[in-house]
Amino acid sequence: MIDHLKRLATELIGTLTLCLIAILAMSGTVQGDAGRLVAGWAYGLGVLAVMTFFGTASPVHLNPAVTLAIYATGRGSLVRVLACISGQLLGGCLAGLVTLWLLAGEGTAMGAPVGIFTKTDSLKTVVIEGFLTLIWAGAFLACVFGGKGSDTVPLRLGLAVTGATLAGLPFTGAAMNPARALASAIATLDFGTLWLFVAGPLAGGAVAGLIGRKLLPEGPA
Repeated sequence: MIDHLKRLATELIGTLTLCLIAILAMSGTVQGDAGRLVAGWAYGLGVLAVMTFFGTASPVHLNPAVTLAIYATGRGSLVRVLACISGQLLGGCLAGLVTLWLLAGEGTAMGAPVGIFTKTDSLKTVVIEGFLTLIWAGAFLACVFGGKGSDTVPLRLGLAVTGATLAGLPFTGAAMNPARALASAIATLDFGTLWLFVAGPLAGGAVAGLIGRKLLPEGPA
């Protein structure tokens, strides 16, 4: 029980930190390619920073879709999955409230993930978010459970998330993480598109886990 509570707390703090980094970077930059570069690199480097801070012995997931991917490989118990996802969603909620306090009245969009498909094509948004999250979750599985050295896991995963974010920002806003999207939804009090950023990433995480179940070496959770 203590281990699960520690995991919940770690995921909460880590996800809160990552969401704030992503939202502040997206909210505080200009529009266009320059802003996307800043937001994309901030998201990836945020993953790197948080994973480095919490160590690599038992890496934080920071994303319900990544937790689902790990579970889909057959690793981890249902109780641990629930502890991780609960911490991530609580972290996202707190990040949304902090964002609302920090940025309300500043004329920003609270870092909401928005792209050319977000308001016009739900199916394409879900597909792109699912594909990009598959990359994030697949990179996590390969880095952490792929049987290679763990010293560079934060760097490799951070770069993977950066690449996926830069690719998806113009089209969907590249949340790739239900907790990250929840944070902006709470900050804006707009939940109309939240389901897109839940369905897509969870589907991508599940597919990554099923692929990993076939390709990854046997090992502990």
